[in-house]
Order: sequence, then structure tokens, then C-alpha cells
Amino acid sequence: MSREPHPSRRRVPAAVPSRGPARRDTAAHLANRQRAASRTRTFRRRRALVLLATLAVVAAIVAACNAVTSAGSKPHKTTTTTSAASTTRGSTQPQTTTTTLPAAFEVGIHAFHWERRGAGVTHVGPTGAALPGRVLTTEIRYPTLAGAAGEETSNAAPSKAGGPYPVIIFAHGFETEPLDYAALLDSWVRAGFVVVSPVFPDESQEAVTDAGGMSNPSIADTLEDDVYNEPGDIVYVVKQLQSIASDPWGSHLADVMNLSDVGLAGQSDGANVVAALSYASGLHTLYAQLPSAPKAVAVLSGVMWSTESTGEYGASSGSPPLLQVQSDADGCVSPTLASYLFAKVQSGLASKWWVTLLGAGHLGPYEGVAPWAAVVEAATTKFFELELNWRASSSSAAAVEAAAAVSGVAEITSSVGESTVPQVQLIPGC
Repeated sequence: MSREPHPSRRRVPAAVPSRGPARRDTAAHLANRQRAASRTRTFRRRRALVLLATLAVVAAIVAACNAVTSAGSKPHKTTTTTSAASTTRGSTQPQTTTTTLPAAFEVGIHAFHWERRGAGVTHVGPTGAALPGRVLTTEIRYPTLAGAAGEETSNAAPSKAGGPYPVIIFAHGFETEPLDYAALLDSWVRAGFVVVSPVFPDESQEAVTDAGGMSNPSIADTLEDDVYNEPGDIVYVVKQLQSIASDPWGSHLADVMNLSDVGLAGQSDGANVVAALSYASGLHTLYAQLPSAPKAVAVLSGVMWSTESTGEYGASSGSPPLLQVQSDADGCVSPTLASYLFAKVQSGLASKWWVTLLGAGHLGPYEGVAPWAAVVEAATTKFFELELNWRASSSSAAAVEAAAAVSGVAEITSSVGESTVPQVQLIPGC
């Protein structure tokens, strides 16, 4: 479960590469990770979803509601960003919505182990020392027509039907891994996106457990400081995608990804990372290193970092559209603090939405817990379809709003102020 970094610990993210020796990618490795995650998921979900006692009540309300209401449509203006270079390697052909595009895909998955080393490239070890290098195990989920129904299939042949496909880079939260969000990530793949999700060196569940962080809060806090290196990880991973054809297995994906249509998403600490990279003035130089400027950002239960370390947050006509999702009962990330981010950027964005999940916990809506997970999956999918120019025949601002306006479950608006969000008691140690 991701914790909200304390403002006194904010630091400017360093430029970053990777840790330890790179590992060889095998289907067995993915299977082992899945088995390990399944042993710990029950504990983490229980701790993250302390508010799930409300589930039965909310579900009853949903059952009584047959209509999905729209929060009101607004004119949509496509935003073209110019703050990063537009040159990409791989296909830059426009997306197609021909009849060859399936209604839904299955999910293929392959993991790469990318090592970054160089001057200033460090990670934060359990003692707080800056240790050299970063290894980023990066899972790529992609559309396939050859995978097993309803499952992630390792190394399945990638589909090219209707492609190349837009790309979503996903950043996980503290003490989690991409596998925890598989339900959400897979929903994007089934809609026709390639989803790229690095495992961050010191914030992953495996790293925290290995360091004894689950029983030692001071170690956990130290490991979480690595979050400030992660904006650089995102930039590095996007650059790796440009040259993925040089990898023997990566060559299968080179023509599948449209690296001109890229979106960013993150949850909790990961949401803080993509928000800072996209909207914080202190990271503009790093943002400009992205090979292609992101066209959309989904912030899932995230907040601003201290402006003392990242500069002021803001947005302009060159900034990517924003979808921010926040529970009104989140005991780990205060809705009020989350709203400060949206308030900072909303006036500069033509396309932006704030989605309120009613009575949800911090992590559950993003790892498949009903009824909120279905709303998150639908709203984020429609958002990325709209902003990444995908499935244009069914994409619109109204479709985003309809997906996120479900009576008793979620509400959506394009304007937020401090008075519009509730004050929530934070969970100690969350």
C-alpha cells in the first residue's frame, strides 16, 4: 500500500539509471512473481482497504440504480504538446478504427530487465545511502489474439490487428508491484493499449519485504525516499521503448507500439511521480527528455510534492490533459491534499476531470474491488481512448463523463476547490 510522502522529506528527483545485475527474462520468472504476490496480496489488501465495511451498503445502492448518469458534457479540445521532442523510433502511423480492430483483445505479457548505470544514477538502500545503479524489471502487457481467455499469457504472439497501439506507462505505489494492478492494466490492454509498467528498485513489495520494512517503519520510510528518483525512471523506460527492436524478443513489439501516442498513469506514490513529471516546473528539463511528449496523464490517488523541491505546479496549452481519481474516504491520501494538485493545473487545461469514488479505500479500486474498480477501468479507458486518438468512433468527452458518473459509486466534475472535497482522518502509519 502506498503512503503519502511527508513534505519535509521532499527532494528533487535525480536523473536515474539501475541496480544490481540484470536478470534474464523467462516465463518462469513471471510465474514465480505471480505466486509470490498471491501469498502477500491478502495481507496488503486488508491493510489498504480498511474502509471496505462500507462495501455492502454501496453495493446495495448500486443494485438499486439502473441508470448511469452523465456529469454534463463539455466541449473537448484536443491538446497538442510541444515541450518534448516528437521524434520516435517505431511506427508513427495514425491510429485506425477499421473493422479489423477486435472488440476486445486478450493479454500477452513479457518482462524485460533493463540496467541503468552512470554518473548520478543511484537508488536509496535500507540505510539511506545512495547506492549506484538501478535495475528496472519492466513488464509489458500487450494485445494478443493468441492468449488464454481472461488470463495474462507469457510471450503470446502480439496482435497487429488494427494497430499499432497507443502506449500507457504505469507507475506503481509503495510496497506494491504492477501485478497488484493487473485487473486495471489488463482492462487497458483488452481495449487495445500496450501497458508498460516498471518495478521500481526500492518501493516494490519484494524490496520492502527483503529489507524488513514491513516490521520496521524507519526502513520503510527510507526506502520510500527512492520515489524521488522515479520520474527519471519513467523517462528512461520510454527511451528504452524506442530501441526495443534491438532486443531479440523486443523485436516482436517494435511494430506493435505507437510511440507517438503515449499516456502516463500512476497510483499513490506512482501518481505523485507522473504528476510531478508532467506539471512541476522543477522537472521541466527532465520532461523535455521524453522522446515524445505524453498526451494524457491519469493520477490515481495522488498529491503534489513539496514545491520547495520540485517548483510550482501548473499547466498551459502545452500540458497533457488530466484525469484525477480520488476516494472521498481515502485514509492514506487526503482528498483535500489531492485536490490541491487539481486546483493548481485546472485553469491551464482544456481537458481535465476530477473523479470522486464514494466510500472507497486507497488501493482496492485499482486492484479489482467492486463496485469502484469497474468505474475506474471504464473511465480511464475512455479517457485514454479520447486523448490518445484511439477508437475514435466511440471516443468523446461525454463518454468519459458517462463512464465515471455512477449513482452511489462515483461522481465526475471538471472543477474542484477545497470546499468541494471532504476532510478525512488519515490512517496512522499508512
